[in-house]
Amino acid sequence: MNRDRKQIPYVFSPPRYNSAFGPLLRWISRRFFLKRKFRIRQLQVEGVEAVSRLVAEGHSLLLAPNHADHADPSVLVETARRSGLVFHYMAAREGFEHGPVSRWVLQHCGAFSVDREGNDLSAVRTAMQVVQQGAYPLVIFPEGEIWHHHEVLDELNEGVATIVLRAAKKVAEGRCCYLVPAGILYSYDDTIEGSFAARLAALEERIAWKPRPELPVVERIYRLGEGILALKEAEFLGASREGDLVERLHLFQEALVARVEERHGLGAEEERIPVRVKQLRHKIRQTLMDEEQALPEAAVDALYDDLDQLFAAVQAYSYPGDYLKAEPSLSRIAETLLKLEEDLLGEGSYPAPRDVSVRFGEPIEIGAFLAEGGYTVKTAVEPLTREMGQRIQALLA
Repeated sequence: MNRDRKQIPYVFSPPRYNSAFGPLLRWISRRFFLKRKFRIRQLQVEGVEAVSRLVAEGHSLLLAPNHADHADPSVLVETARRSGLVFHYMAAREGFEHGPVSRWVLQHCGAFSVDREGNDLSAVRTAMQVVQQGAYPLVIFPEGEIWHHHEVLDELNEGVATIVLRAAKKVAEGRCCYLVPAGILYSYDDTIEGSFAARLAALEERIAWKPRPELPVVERIYRLGEGILALKEAEFLGASREGDLVERLHLFQEALVARVEERHGLGAEEERIPVRVKQLRHKIRQTLMDEEQALPEAAVDALYDDLDQLFAAVQAYSYPGDYLKAEPSLSRIAETLLKLEEDLLGEGSYPAPRDVSVRFGEPIEIGAFLAEGGYTVKTAVEPLTREMGQRIQALLA
């Protein structure tokens, strides 16, 4: 995730898939992004036959994969190419705002933008239209963010279930609507271990620490994590704390979010940190973008300070704390270092080849799901989200 930048007006970017440019763009994605940037050596795909069959029969599909790596979109583009399919994608607005070239490429690959922290009706309507029409399977990542702990699924947003349930009611007679869970799982080449020492040294030096190569790698990572958290606690709370790292991470998140909620008159609800942050960011950005309200410079600075606090809270949330200790595998060490590099150095590195598998689970036929559970479209959102999460997690085992 990226630190909040100066706010700019959001303009919805619709999909403009073009079959003439599609092969070229897919070749670029495979050659320059998948292989060179993200170092994907081998891609294995399982269960895509059912997706291809349903598409050939004219049914509507929404694909819901986990989202733990920046390579995920390129992996899915290549997965679709190999299967003779074309996917459409709901993608965060930030990717479209890098410039006209990035926007053009994304749109012509079948992607459309979504303002994840606003009430983006254009994105919702477009998603429903893509699903209803059934020409292209639609991909939406239900986690919403890249958390870099790909073996453990984060809690899912309910928007995916809402979209597919509403779209299913409008699919033409004789066609069905399916939600297809998918799991994207990465594994690193053993040579990745040789990069750990130098990468940790760069991270330690970034916070003005002397590198400690004599320590075990996992201990060194946790020591670094505690040091970074202590700096953040001192920066935002005035003093560092002592105690268990996981507990300190939770207390840090809660303290920052609660403080911003109090400033903006929002009560702390029984919602997880990302949901509360989303609500706050939306409110703050609306205020910053209100051209009719001339805010004094001090007020504007205070709003950006609030966004900085929320950014720090989400950063803390993205580190589960016990993910690495529970299973200190090469893959978990590598993705933890990648995330630390992003947060401390501004960009993560992929210094060794990786393999990736994409597993499509059994499609959930929405009409049957509603009938079997006795649900309405409204009452089915929570159980469908729960079922989707359980199936995606099973695919990551």
